[in-house]
Amino acid sequence: MELREPPRTPPTAPRDPLVRIFLVGQLALLLIILAVVWLRPPGPDSVAGAAAHRREVASKLKAAGVLDPSAELFAEYLESSGDPPEKRARVAYSLATTYLERGSYEQALRWLYEAETWGAGELTGEVDQRIVETLERLGRPHAAQAALQSRTALDADAEAVRRAADDPVVARVGAEEIYRSDVQRALDQLPPQAAQAFQAPDRRRELLQKVVADRLLWRKAVKLGYDRDPEVQRQEAEVLRQLAVGRLVEREVLANLSVDETDLRTFYQAHQQRYQRPPENEGEEPQTVPFEQARRQVEQDYRQVKAQAAYQEMVETELSTADVELFPERLDEQSSDNRSGESNG
Repeated sequence: MELREPPRTPPTAPRDPLVRIFLVGQLALLLIILAVVWLRPPGPDSVAGAAAHRREVASKLKAAGVLDPSAELFAEYLESSGDPPEKRARVAYSLATTYLERGSYEQALRWLYEAETWGAGELTGEVDQRIVETLERLGRPHAAQAALQSRTALDADAEAVRRAADDPVVARVGAEEIYRSDVQRALDQLPPQAAQAFQAPDRRRELLQKVVADRLLWRKAVKLGYDRDPEVQRQEAEVLRQLAVGRLVEREVLANLSVDETDLRTFYQAHQQRYQRPPENEGEEPQTVPFEQARRQVEQDYRQVKAQAAYQEMVETELSTADVELFPERLDEQSSDNRSGESNG
């Protein structure tokens, strides 16, 4: 038997450097693709991505006015989203306001409670007010009143301190007590002729009923949100300014006026024409009222003149120290524009 040398595998030729570069490039491309896939934002198939997807679609439906499917998607979003509770509360509140605008109060109430449950944060006050309003519009005044009382609880102890011991309760509206002084205050705010008509004891009952009716209607107005109406708030601010300025003048001007007997007589002498009686007979001269008889009127006139002077001094002081610019010429711009339009027409 002939023995032969086993076949030898020819040595592998060294690879071309270009092939190596190609392989390295392919590996790098594969790594880049894997990194992009790994780091890309979650899509609709992930939990977070699905929540974001639902919210986006729900927002588009809401903008298109298709509320019911939008609400369903928003509900799914709220259940599955990992967003902070306050953010989810804002979503629920936004949907609630849309239902309120449509008059769908039951759906609005559901979403308001969703916002309240999630914790509305800065929107808490608005959510509370809307819940009261919605309950009232649903015809549930007792529930609305309970919600209102929990939002605006009064400090009963502080109120009791301000009441006199001889000021009895004359009516109750729910938990709110109406005192005799409240009725008297309402009487004082009436015009003199109307106030005189309520002086009789049998008319006081009518006034009490009016006070109670005003409280009930005020409650309803608050529950329906009319106290937040922009025009109401503007008028309220204007009344508040007038009352505060009146108190300022009363405390800082009128309370500091001093009346000197010599000044009164001097004022009387300088303005005697104010204190004259008309002549009794035609052709006679008017008679000057003696100072002692005219003293009360003299003092009243003197105080008024001094108050006006002190008021004007206060105004001028404030004008001189404040950063104020006046543009009186602009007051006639509207009328000028109207005249110009009429002439062009």
